[in-house]
Amino acid sequence: MKSIFARIFLAPTFSVIVSVVLASPAMGQNPATAPPGQSSNRDAKETQTPIKGFNEYENFRGMVNSSGTLLKLDSTLGYDFNSYVGVFTGVPLYFAYDSTNTPGQTRVHDAGAGDAYFGVEVYVPNSIVNYSTTLTASAPTGSVSKGFSPGEPTVDWNNRFRHHFGRFTPFVAAGLGNTVPDSQLVTRNFTSLGKVGHFEEGAEVELTQRVYLGGSAYQIVPFGNQQVFNRFATAVPRDGNSGQGKGGPGHDDGGPAPGQPPPGNTGQPSASGDDLTQERGFGAWLGFEPTRIVRLEMGYTRSVTFALNSFSFNVGFNVGKLFRSRQPH
Repeated sequence: MKSIFARIFLAPTFSVIVSVVLASPAMGQNPATAPPGQSSNRDAKETQTPIKGFNEYENFRGMVNSSGTLLKLDSTLGYDFNSYVGVFTGVPLYFAYDSTNTPGQTRVHDAGAGDAYFGVEVYVPNSIVNYSTTLTASAPTGSVSKGFSPGEPTVDWNNRFRHHFGRFTPFVAAGLGNTVPDSQLVTRNFTSLGKVGHFEEGAEVELTQRVYLGGSAYQIVPFGNQQVFNRFATAVPRDGNSGQGKGGPGHDDGGPAPGQPPPGNTGQPSASGDDLTQERGFGAWLGFEPTRIVRLEMGYTRSVTFALNSFSFNVGFNVGKLFRSRQPH
């Protein structure tokens, strides 16, 4: 088994190298129009007008893969103290539609609230690279049996570096936490509990004033024991067994084997094991912003580790732009 130091620090080292390569003069920007904690790379245009006041975001996301369909309605209320610091809170609602090929079984679905969360976001523009950092804590308010909560408090710290070269915006992100987080593009088949590092490297390009295209690679690097809770309770693994080995589905030493069912496809409500959530993959998305408060995105994600293809959509409403106050210096 690879050493913990090699696996934890390899991806962050790559991210730091990329961020150094991106170093060049940049102008300050307002925080992204995406919900706090899941910042999009499409920042607001550079402006000298600080932002202060309440904001509210509504995001409706959907993910479809071989396990079924997972919908997520995420409502976030926040307050920006200025253009650089803000706090936020919210709670997601999940709708899971299970697909099964077992004769005699019907398509089942489940719904419920996930864990309520609270966080703080700091945005630091400078002449080298634009940097944002987000600390998010969640309370175990969701259902464990439905896979909408791991049953314990979770914390995630995410850091993002980005810079605009005209219409082209490369970025890198690195985070640490005790759960595998969802992202703007990926709503996962499961929720988890266990220490992980998560990393992403990619770029977006503005095709027109309102249309953009993006792509990225991601890595999930767990260390220590991992617990996963299935959001598709009747999902049947492709190899026909529960995947309950020493480390769950995957190698006998605890790591997942390429092409094995993801943690959320074990056919069991939960599983545990070392390195259970280890994963790498890539994704691409196409976005459209018809107005200043609406964002539409469609995406594709390929989990190389689990040989899983997922298709997703995201409809976002920046309701806060309708009532936030703007004050001069």
